[in-house]
Amino acid sequence: MSNAAQHRLTVGQLAGRLLIVLLSLALTVVLVAHRSFPERGGLGLFFDNLAPWLGLGIPVLLLLALLIRGRISFLILLLPAIAWAWIFGAAFLPANPPEPVSKFTVATQNVHEHEGAAVSSAQGLAAEGADLISLQELGEGQAEQVGQLLAASHPYQFSVGTVGVYSKHPILDKQPLDLGLGWSRAAKLRIQTDTEEVTVYAVHAASARPLEHGERDLMLRNLGQIMDMDQSSKIIALGDFNATSTDRHFSPITDQLDEVPHESWGFGMTWPNRPLAVLRIDHVLVRGLDTGSASTLSIGNSDHRAVLATLDLASK
Repeated sequence: MSNAAQHRLTVGQLAGRLLIVLLSLALTVVLVAHRSFPERGGLGLFFDNLAPWLGLGIPVLLLLALLIRGRISFLILLLPAIAWAWIFGAAFLPANPPEPVSKFTVATQNVHEHEGAAVSSAQGLAAEGADLISLQELGEGQAEQVGQLLAASHPYQFSVGTVGVYSKHPILDKQPLDLGLGWSRAAKLRIQTDTEEVTVYAVHAASARPLEHGERDLMLRNLGQIMDMDQSSKIIALGDFNATSTDRHFSPITDQLDEVPHESWGFGMTWPNRPLAVLRIDHVLVRGLDTGSASTLSIGNSDHRAVLATLDLASK
């Protein structure tokens, strides 16, 4: 048998290599341009919020390339691998901030109106040392229950709609925000800590479903406009935004503030709590602070994990 015959590719091998090339190119395009996909039929929401998980397609294609073989099969996989690392690599790495000079710890969790969940979450987050706790989706009477529980440790309190805020430090000013809904489920507060005055936005954005996320989009857009006009030197925004960092409609917020990085490997997913968190829709974001890290905790009986962020008010 001639040397050329030994190296001649079969139709199946050619088809396999072509398939890897096409799938690698398609995956690269989706990773880089997922925000450009039309929102028709929920397609945009799907690709935006699951974008980090698209990286799982790379090892699948690698296994296929190992079966097919051929140099081009492996080289073409560099495209989606580089794209994923460029877009998501920094967020995947663990944060390593210096020890805070002026430590301020904030916590947020959607308690999902479960009976007793608000109280157990508040107890757990207070035990973790949170200076400020924001709870969302509080049911009837739950804000008052938590207020009584935390009266000694977090005496400065404010609740509006489904949101409750409980602070160890004085609340200088508090303002309900309806963000275009016609009723308030967010708040803007000024907190006087031991060293700094901080502006805090506590948010519970409207739900987002594939064919129904207009109210959420409106809230996030209006909140971004308010933040754009806010001249406060230090801003913290926390809560359930019902949007991941890669959601195109979250950009009015992320254009103004930076997400506090996760302290461990991974993206710090928060929903659902069990069996596996796949989306990071609960956030702590800051402006005027460049040092801090966040962790997620399974506390209480909610379907959301809590986010606990340690910040340094002395940072700039």
